Amino acid sequence: MEYKSFTYNMVPPLFAVCFIEGCPQAPTCLRHFAGTFIPSVIHTGSAVYPTALNTGKCAEFKPLRIMRGAWGFDTIFAEVKQKDSTRLRNDIKQFLGGHGTYYRYYNGSRLLTPEQQEWIISLFRNYGYTDNLTFDHYEDVYDFS
Repeated sequence: MEYKSFTYNMVPPLFAVCFIEGCPQAPTCLRHFAGTFIPSVIHTGSAVYPTALNTGKCAEFKPLRIMRGAWGFDTIFAEVKQKDSTRLRNDIKQFLGGHGTYYRYYNGSRLLTPEQQEWIISLFRNYGYTDNLTFDHYEDVYDFS
């Protein structure tokens, strides 16, 4: 896998990192990868405990993947009929967890995962829309979701 540049500043504040030596999943785990980037000035934080390996397979494994995140809904709503607009927005708000969360995805403070993007595009298709089903912005990022 080709990794993009990474800094510890990309790690969400409550994301547990891992330092378990000898874990067979470490080479493909985002938690272990992030743990190798902790700056020397950080002394405490959220971590994965060795008990996560009690069954032989890590219970906290997070695959190391780069996802194509998206945000912004202007493009996907551009051709929507007024009669469908409110219902579509309400369906998306409910799916994303509410009004405030919807606007975090709208303005880019949160990114839609590929799975969320597909759900939203499917919703538009269910309403009969097939053209211009894209979001306003896309960015390749490490998947901490």
